[in-house]
Amino acid sequence: MTGDIHVSPEMWTRIEGELDAVEREHGVRILFAVESGSRGWRFPSRDSDYDVRFVYARPPRDYLTVWPGRDVIERPLDATLDVNGWDLRKALQLLLRSNAVLIEWLTSPVVYRAGGQAAAHLLQLARDGADLTSFTYHYDRQTRRTAEEIAAAGDAVRLKTYCYALRTALSVLWLRRRREAPPMDLPSLRAGLALGADVSTAIDELIARKIVATERDTTARITALDALIDEALAEKPERAEPVPRREITARADALFASIVLGDEPCC
Repeated sequence: MTGDIHVSPEMWTRIEGELDAVEREHGVRILFAVESGSRGWRFPSRDSDYDVRFVYARPPRDYLTVWPGRDVIERPLDATLDVNGWDLRKALQLLLRSNAVLIEWLTSPVVYRAGGQAAAHLLQLARDGADLTSFTYHYDRQTRRTAEEIAAAGDAVRLKTYCYALRTALSVLWLRRRREAPPMDLPSLRAGLALGADVSTAIDELIARKIVATERDTTARITALDALIDEALAEKPERAEPVPRREITARADALFASIVLGDEPCC
C-alpha cells in the first residue's frame, strides 16, 4: 500500500479490496486505477466521497466473439465510495475520440493501482492523438455551465462550484496558451500557467476554506476568480490542427493487441 494526503490509510485499504474483488469476480486484469474526483483534483471537502476509476483487460478469448459483452464494471454504490471502470477496448475507442475524461484519469495524481506500463503507453497515445479542438470545447462547455450556476447563486455560491469552474477555466487557458492537453489537477494547472498575485491568493484562500468545509458550504462572489473565468470564456474555442487519425488508429490497434496478449511494447 502507498498513500495520499487526501486518502486515509483505512480507505486506501478498502479501495484495494474493492479492486481485488473486481478482478476476482469478473475475471479481469486491472491495468490502472485512480482517483477521478475532487481528491484527485486536489480540492476535496471534508465530506467528499471517493471516485475510483479503472481500466481493465479481459482474457484474450473474451474478445474473440461476434457479440461483445458489457464494457463497463460498476461496484455497488454507497455514500462514501463510487468504483467503476471501462474495458480496454472501450477506453481506446474513447481515446480515439479525444475523450477528455480518459486523459484526466491517466494524469490523476492519486494512483491506487498501476499494473505494468499499460497506463504510460495509453497516456502517450492519448497525448499524441489528442484533438485539442475537442478538448477545448469540452472544457469551455463545462466552464460555461458552472459560470451560469455561479451567476444564478448570487452571493451564496457553493465553494464546490467555484472550484469546478476554476479547474475547467484553467484547462481552457492551458489549451489556449500551451496548445497541449491539460493536466487533471489544480496544482499542476497553476504551475504551468502564469497567474496574477490576486488570482493566486484567491485560489489559496478558496482551497483552504473548502478542505475544512462541506460540499454545501457557500461563499460570496470572489472578484478575482470571476475575472479569471471571464477571461477563459472571452474567446470562442479555436480549431486546432487535426491529428492524422489513420496513424493513431493503427497505433491503438497495436497497443490493444499487445496489452491483451500480454506484451507491452512502447507505442
